Amino acid sequence: MRWWRYGTEILGAVLLSLAALAVVVYIYRNDLKWLWAPAVETAPAIRQAPAPPTPPESADKAVRPTAPPPPRVLSIEGLSIKAYTGELALDPNVEKTLGVLDANLMDAVKDLKDRSALFPASQDVITFVPVSARDCSFTEAFSASLENGKVRVMLPIEPLALRWWSARDVMSAALAAGILFKEVPEYSNAPVWFRYGAALYLSGFGQVYSRRTVLDSDRPPLQLVRPLNDAVDMAWVDGYWAVRALAAHRGDGAVKDWIEGMRSGLGWKAALQQSTGESFEAFESRYRTWASAYIGDRCANRKVLLDAVALLRQQKEEEAFPVLKDFVENHPLDFYAGNARYYLNYARFRLGRYNRAIDGFTDLLVNAPYTTSWQGKAQYFQGRCYQLSGYAPLALNHFLLASLSPDDDLLVKLAKKRLKEIQ
Repeated sequence: MRWWRYGTEILGAVLLSLAALAVVVYIYRNDLKWLWAPAVETAPAIRQAPAPPTPPESADKAVRPTAPPPPRVLSIEGLSIKAYTGELALDPNVEKTLGVLDANLMDAVKDLKDRSALFPASQDVITFVPVSARDCSFTEAFSASLENGKVRVMLPIEPLALRWWSARDVMSAALAAGILFKEVPEYSNAPVWFRYGAALYLSGFGQVYSRRTVLDSDRPPLQLVRPLNDAVDMAWVDGYWAVRALAAHRGDGAVKDWIEGMRSGLGWKAALQQSTGESFEAFESRYRTWASAYIGDRCANRKVLLDAVALLRQQKEEEAFPVLKDFVENHPLDFYAGNARYYLNYARFRLGRYNRAIDGFTDLLVNAPYTTSWQGKAQYFQGRCYQLSGYAPLALNHFLLASLSPDDDLLVKLAKKRLKEIQ
């Protein structure tokens, strides 16, 4: 009977173990499901942002994203220079100037691209039209207009022949204006001071152009810094100073961002606000502060020059000469340094020192012509020095150049008189 008792005890132990296992399985049934029905793994669902509400439109008009503009590719196909057939066409100096305009235009394209990354593309049709300055209704270096999708640039030729400024620089500024007229519709709606101030800045022509404007003006330099909306005859220069002041404060990129804002369709004021974060009033205030300091520094010795010129007018050449010589030697960066060089050599002419005057005028007109506003008079008195020294044939071309002066009728009359004497 002992084996029966052992069997009964073993069976009871087995039944108790099974009962305990059943309780454990029941309690942890959710965690043990994988034993009999393993789950198939799936990637977590991606929650998509709700679509933006569709603006109310007509039922038949689909909303389409705006395509980015096609990339610009440099092309000179649309650039051209119209032949000049006016009464100055036979003048040797005008003929020489016109003969290199094509080369100057190619250089201008390169200069503009290097200076501001702005360049013409195939869709930019820009025609340069050489004209006599005496036939122009404007006094600036050029005039650009958009007509039927094409840009027309009026280019006075006498200032180029006299080297008021280089054709290369003028054409670079005109290209900048023409490209912006074509590529940035809001550019045409901006005020004159911004349109041409930006073109002068982007091309690098502004420094030479503004210098001559200061030299030509009878007003004290600080009076040339005008409120932008009142600039009128100073619009180009004040606009250039304003844009340059912005670049001095925020860097060259701020100017380009301003234009890009206009390219996107913003008006010029809104684009200014977006690119700089400041109002037009703050921008203008900064410009006037910067320009006043800039011009005040460059023209600090204006009175010294005016006093020396007054002595010349009083026929006190001996007194004026050392003052002018000192000015030229000790103030080479002053805005009036080039004019001082002209008056110094004019004093030599008046004193009969013709050879030294010829050397001085030659150095000024060949090496630094853009620093003075008296190119025409310098040509005339260089011719007179040759004429009075017995070298009349050498004076001929100088009188021809002086006769091209578009802003001085008396000088033209005197130059033509001297030409008759030689001929």
